[in-house]
Amino acid sequence: MNKTLKTTLGIVGIVTTVGILVSCNSFCSNEDTAHFRYAYDPINTRFFETQEQAEDYIISQIQTIDGVTDGENLTINDLQIYSLNESGTEKVKVAITDANISDVIGTFNNNLVYLKPQNIYYQTTTETESGSSTNYNSYVTFGLSSFSTSIINSTASAGVLTPALAFYEELDLKVIDKILNNASTCGYGWLENSQITRENLTFTDLYGYSYSSYLDYVENPTDEKLNYLLGGEESEPEDSRTRETGFGRNHSLLTTLGYLKFDNSNLSEEYDAWEQIETWNKEIQETLGDDQAMSSNYLSAYQTNLNNTVSNIRSCITIEDGFYGHTSNDPLSDTVRIEGKAVNFWEGWGNAFAQHGFLEGLLVYPISTMVETFSHAFGMNGGGQILAVLLVTLIVRGLFMLVTFPSTVSTQKMQYLQPELAKLQQKYPNYTTNDYEKQRYAQAQMALYKKHKVHPFSSFLVIIIQFPVFISVWNALTGSASLSRDAVLGLRLSDTIWNTLTNFAGWPASAGWWTALVLILLMSAAQIVSMMLPQILSKKRAKNIQKLGVSPSQNQQQKTMKWVQIFMTGMIIFMGFTLPSAMGVYWLCGAIFSIIQTLIMHLILVKKKKER
Repeated sequence: MNKTLKTTLGIVGIVTTVGILVSCNSFCSNEDTAHFRYAYDPINTRFFETQEQAEDYIISQIQTIDGVTDGENLTINDLQIYSLNESGTEKVKVAITDANISDVIGTFNNNLVYLKPQNIYYQTTTETESGSSTNYNSYVTFGLSSFSTSIINSTASAGVLTPALAFYEELDLKVIDKILNNASTCGYGWLENSQITRENLTFTDLYGYSYSSYLDYVENPTDEKLNYLLGGEESEPEDSRTRETGFGRNHSLLTTLGYLKFDNSNLSEEYDAWEQIETWNKEIQETLGDDQAMSSNYLSAYQTNLNNTVSNIRSCITIEDGFYGHTSNDPLSDTVRIEGKAVNFWEGWGNAFAQHGFLEGLLVYPISTMVETFSHAFGMNGGGQILAVLLVTLIVRGLFMLVTFPSTVSTQKMQYLQPELAKLQQKYPNYTTNDYEKQRYAQAQMALYKKHKVHPFSSFLVIIIQFPVFISVWNALTGSASLSRDAVLGLRLSDTIWNTLTNFAGWPASAGWWTALVLILLMSAAQIVSMMLPQILSKKRAKNIQKLGVSPSQNQQQKTMKWVQIFMTGMIIFMGFTLPSAMGVYWLCGAIFSIIQTLIMHLILVKKKKER
């Protein structure tokens, strides 16, 4: 291959790959992304049916901490909170009493109370030489989600002014009001025309189950109880008040409409995830004061952190509305509601071309739709997703083989022409230094290739075609919503092998850790065998061929191909660590497919050679 052609093919390959990487985008709608935002940053406030339940919850959380004085007999009056002094200039710790319990537990209506964001101090015993002493230097922050806590800690350590805890109470109440204002007109099942207001809102409306059912699950978790709390797709009630024990988290107000926290449709026609938050922040500043709400630096850090958290989420391609994703380790808040992308395949396929791009329509959407269809058909239990990926791999690799079959055959035939090329080298011994013999040798070589229908550059064409197929499969498997649900032997197909192997929680008993290790080892071994097998078979066929001079250009081409194959194999193994585990399954199955294809081609060509 001459230098100009190699350079041209290299540029084409780079441009093609970069173009594909740039063009592939997420199928997540604004509503899908808002659901994911809310999953990571939900309301901070925890609601209860009675004040006693809220008090018991506080006590239960503190009783689990080492060093708590008389933890078994702890009561709410044994605790302290921060309170402003009479001048309002300094915070001091005061005991919780019946008179100031409203500083800790707020009343929403006759059916609901809520735990206010608050630092609650508890007694600890310190052993000293003079005896034990009791202090209140330890505290637990109640009423803040783990996401809000992490943002507060990171910004405070950087010297950024953080919001007062009272800010989160005001913000959450505004979110609840927006949900209630939209509940009866949202068009979702039982909520439509439900007439839920602040006055009649219940715990079951918010969470989809009763507090007693939740406690029963916490004390003795079982799959049956979890499924009951989540609620099946068919368990949606006509009216929430017809089922006192609940109808499932998946049909609750917070799960279905919590995303409105990041929806500005009441403010502007153009979608902006932050316009509503910024508006509420200004309103709270006017009520509580500038120093109590989010400062500009804090708001910027908050937006950046949440944007980064959801920016890499692409698992939004699904054939029907449902609950997908993996956003937490709590099975009661793990999944989010994702809307189906089309009424039928043809409509969705057309939308993929029109809204996302050529390759998304040509390959990404059809491949992902196949994964979704097979996953639902085989059962959404982890094993069904594995079977779906395996079947899709066979289909994709089969179609790829049909497209590249002539190139593959051509590449194999080149190995069998080595004796003929050796004869040409004997006929033109000075072709490397003599321009006339060099030209005659090139003409004879091309005539030989033409006679046997060999295309010397076809192997590079296969590699160029592989890139868009690989990128499209990657985007399809990453975008498939079904693969972000359930686990296979403890491993989620949407999780990366690297993150799983570097997480030693529960090791060595962690099933997912060992599953990830076995998968990456099998995939790597299969890829290496797939790469080396053609070379091994080629050496076996050429062992009886007379060893003559080798064309420098041919030798250079072989070296180039060898290094390209090594680079590709190494890149696949590396990406097997960093991309979703579903890609590891795809590459494992694909490598086995290639090994079988290579062996079949070898047998066919050997047979034809014997016949000749």
